[in-house]
Amino acid sequence: MRLSSSSLHGAWCTLCILFYINFTTDSQSDVYPRRVRIITLLLATSLLFTPLGSEARRPRKPKTPKVVVDPAPVVAPKPNEVCFAPIEPCDIKLSKFIESATKTLDVAIFDLNLDQVAHQILVKSKTVKVRVVVDDRQAKSDHSLVSTLRKGGVDIRIGRQRGIMHNKFTIVDGARLETGSFNYTNGAAFKNNENQVYLDTPAIVSRYIQRFDQIWKEAKKLRAKED
Repeated sequence: MRLSSSSLHGAWCTLCILFYINFTTDSQSDVYPRRVRIITLLLATSLLFTPLGSEARRPRKPKTPKVVVDPAPVVAPKPNEVCFAPIEPCDIKLSKFIESATKTLDVAIFDLNLDQVAHQILVKSKTVKVRVVVDDRQAKSDHSLVSTLRKGGVDIRIGRQRGIMHNKFTIVDGARLETGSFNYTNGAAFKNNENQVYLDTPAIVSRYIQRFDQIWKEAKKLRAKED
């Protein structure tokens, strides 16, 4: 058993007092009865093995293991499909959704640090028209992969609004949409309770296209010196 320094100190002080009582008390007067001395001895012994305060050992919380999903069996999301993180592979579904683009790819995202998503955006930027709008503050954070996209030649703009650019949606080929609470981050994929929905309803997708075009028009271009 591990003993704390404060427990040892208190126990030794009590024992010293006990020994002083035993050796200085007149056996005939017996100011401190034997019963009192025995109780004192028991208290000192229990104190010796009792950790105090912050030095008491606290049970460790078990770490939640990170679930690694093999991307091979995960197929591209279908229209009207939903995904809930972290219990489902929403990061892989999003990556495959981006991979399916054949004409255009428009992304409005608050935070981005998922490697596979950034990789797919980079790959698609070589073959289709890609536009990405991000939040200014998040784009400058240490964990963000926005600078990696910019250095790779992706057309990126910084959202300009009164508050933050808090949108989270991607439009593929002007016909299919992903949106929801899901940020494109490791936290969203593996820790937080998040959601995605995939839609191809023309009226809904059209509204998102109009909104993206407006945001893109008002945004400022991310230059190399801002990376």
